[in-house]
Amino acid sequence: MQDTFAHMRPFLECEVPGAVQTLLQSMDWSDQLIPFMGEEAASLLLQGVSNIQSVQQFQAEVSKPFVQMVLDNTADEVTFSFPDGFDSHGALFISNHKDIVLDPSLINMGLLSLGHPTTQIGIGSNLLETTWVEALVRLNKSFVVSRGGTPREQLMSSAEVADYVRHVILEERSSLWLAHREGRAKDGDDRTSPALIRMLVNRKDGEDWNAMRVHPVTLSYEWDPCDGMKVRELLLRELNGGDYEKQAGEDERSMKQGLFGFKGAVHVAFSEPMLWQAPTEGIRPAVSMAHQMDQKIHAGMKEWPSQHWAAKKLWDLNEGHVSNWPEGWAPKSVSEAVSQRCVQRLEEMVDGMGDLNFSQEQITRKWCEITSMPLMNRIHAIEKELV
Repeated sequence: MQDTFAHMRPFLECEVPGAVQTLLQSMDWSDQLIPFMGEEAASLLLQGVSNIQSVQQFQAEVSKPFVQMVLDNTADEVTFSFPDGFDSHGALFISNHKDIVLDPSLINMGLLSLGHPTTQIGIGSNLLETTWVEALVRLNKSFVVSRGGTPREQLMSSAEVADYVRHVILEERSSLWLAHREGRAKDGDDRTSPALIRMLVNRKDGEDWNAMRVHPVTLSYEWDPCDGMKVRELLLRELNGGDYEKQAGEDERSMKQGLFGFKGAVHVAFSEPMLWQAPTEGIRPAVSMAHQMDQKIHAGMKEWPSQHWAAKKLWDLNEGHVSNWPEGWAPKSVSEAVSQRCVQRLEEMVDGMGDLNFSQEQITRKWCEITSMPLMNRIHAIEKELV
């Protein structure tokens, strides 16, 4: 592995000191951290980083305390659920994609709560534009998934990632995490990419898939900290015929808002391994398995009162015509406090889009569509399970 996967795997112990120096010398970290955590805490954190000697030590002394501090300040509670007989050793975790930093961090928190080792983290090379960012993520037990390139280069990269995943799971008996698609679902409709399934199978059969013990994992946020940015982008896309040009620094602002924005309650639901199933005639295997992955992820969604409020509001705005509304289903009543919180969030969103010529109804409708979509997907998934 040291030779074959050296360019993509997490750092080995002997490589850690050099990576730590690259990280510390990349910028004035005190200026970056003090506004968020205070001078004393920032100083202690940076002193700790300078003494790091291994990936495990980096996670235990830097990553875990940092993530816990972020969640203490941005989430009301974080809960987990696991299937009976859950065993993370030699398992592949595939989750919906909410936040590139917190997705695997939340999964690792769940594993640590059971006394299990943390998982390796797949991260796209498109996010590693600077040397210090790559040093940071590979210190945090991440491996690099190459993005872009020619079709031939993409094919070779997919085969390499598939080989690496099987090596970690089947030979090292370690666990590994991947997002179910490249990029977050801006409209709230989480869908697994069939290309991910094709990459993992890599022309192998279902027995090979089953050996990887693929666990779907569902991440549910009560409040989406990036909902305002998503509403803005989706409305601009509609206005411009699907086109949207990102502003300078928009990705960085989105990552910062996702990390430090308020989330309310958070739930992480681990499902039991998903076995390979032969597709029905006329459906490609990767497409069929992607649909089954979506079924598991959607069924694991936690329902939030804000989603029910958004569904009811959308129903009223559309005068009782909502295309994805399950037949015979109705949203639950919510408390006055939840209703006021939703109204306040929308008012803040409308104020924040004063530079654009969108009406309050347009903004409200789009937010309700985004917010209620995970609930609609969950209801449909549960109905399908009962058939």
